[in-house]
Amino acid sequence: MLFAAALLTAGFASAQVSYQLGFMATSQEVKTSFAGHVLDTDKDNYSGFMVGADYNLNIVGGLNVAPGIGLGFSFDNDNDEKYKEFDVLVPVDFNYGFNLGQDLKLYLFAGPTLDLGLVSKSDDFDWFDHDMKRFNILLGGGAWVDIKDVIRVKAGYKAGMLDISDSDNISWKRNRLTVSVGYLF
Repeated sequence: MLFAAALLTAGFASAQVSYQLGFMATSQEVKTSFAGHVLDTDKDNYSGFMVGADYNLNIVGGLNVAPGIGLGFSFDNDNDEKYKEFDVLVPVDFNYGFNLGQDLKLYLFAGPTLDLGLVSKSDDFDWFDHDMKRFNILLGGGAWVDIKDVIRVKAGYKAGMLDISDSDNISWKRNRLTVSVGYLF
């Protein structure tokens, strides 16, 4: 029991907390079909910002896992139609770090992000009267660089794995690109 507590403490002692603020770009593709044939494909892009935090825990050697939580805010003004979206993002990124010198360390990461939509509103619809699911799973990866164990610059892309439409005739996929700057504790 004492040995397990010592291992757990050692794992937390090598953990790093990071707080980030960044840019988030969302792309989505909505396909309308009938009798198995695609009738229309609509693609849209919008952007916003995200704030988040993660806790990078060492597993073994340079291999780590960074569970986190974030909030995404997206906005669009397309043909005088205003759109806003607010999401809770829960990434679980497995990562591996490489020293690039005394003051730089590069990490490559991959993993899922659970995406829970809280608000999605435009001039003509919201989630409460639209056939849109609030939950999505994003999968992808990216990289970050830690500078002097104080600043983190991070970029990643994650593709939506689930169809977020409740309609049988509509397929709705959503992907996210994020670029952020963070502070390490």
